[in-house]
Amino acid sequence: MKKLGILFSIFMLLTAFTCENEPLEGDFVSEEIDNNDNNNNNASLVGTWALVEFNADITSTTTFDGGEFVLDFSTELVSADYNLVFTETDYTVSGDYELMSTTIVNGELNDSYTDAYTDVFGEGVYSTNGNVMTINGSFLDFEVDGMPAAVDDVDQDADFTLSADGQTLTFFQDEEQLQEDNNLDASTVINSSSVWQKLE
Repeated sequence: MKKLGILFSIFMLLTAFTCENEPLEGDFVSEEIDNNDNNNNNASLVGTWALVEFNADITSTTTFDGGEFVLDFSTELVSADYNLVFTETDYTVSGDYELMSTTIVNGELNDSYTDAYTDVFGEGVYSTNGNVMTINGSFLDFEVDGMPAAVDDVDQDADFTLSADGQTLTFFQDEEQLQEDNNLDASTVINSSSVWQKLE
């Protein structure tokens, strides 16, 4: 069990979830921002957004030395006093939130717990191209079995939608990651979303 946890944690660190997804967690820094083309809809994002929903489901299937391990991890928002503030090129995140998480190993419940994240602060820059936002890190930080599920300084793309009235911002991150290395084959499917409400 410890070997599986270590392998999964290493894999998660290398693949930089998302949370976040994670919609996600942490600091986001974009390498380059094209203010003419890529940030054409950033003006509609400017303002303060309160986190109202976050969900992440991760399924990792690992084959190692002839054995197969399947780890399912899910987390959801319990409560939040957590804001995301956009300017046209920068962002900050700050506040507190609580997540409930469950891990299932090979079909059996392994652990279920709630974690509180307090006095969180992050900042960075972002860019958009259509309805895709490029960030570096994640908007939310959380842990899987005591290991960070997000890695700072890694560029990620997330799809986003803005409601017709401009008051609800939703991020989606769905991806599949494959890793093959000698006796280790791993497939990880990540589905995450977060919903933010604009504050007046």
